[in-house]
Amino acid sequence: MKMTNIDAELASNYISVMVRNARIQKGITQKQAPELSGLSESTISAIENCNSSSSPTLRSLIKYTEALEVKINIEV
Repeated sequence: MKMTNIDAELASNYISVMVRNARIQKGITQKQAPELSGLSESTISAIENCNSSSSPTLRSLIKYTEALEVKINIEV
């Protein structure tokens, strides 16, 4: 089954919410997250706010989810 643009957008929004919620549940602020992950604050903001204009890379997303110890599974 081919993923549509709408499916991709929903998946991206889902990931943003899951990652943001994981960070909050761990008691980590967005200002503290760069130290934990090695990513810039703007990259973290782009990931958590599903900011398509700055388009964080998949590598950045993986690095951030690993730092937060978050597993995200999306079936396509």
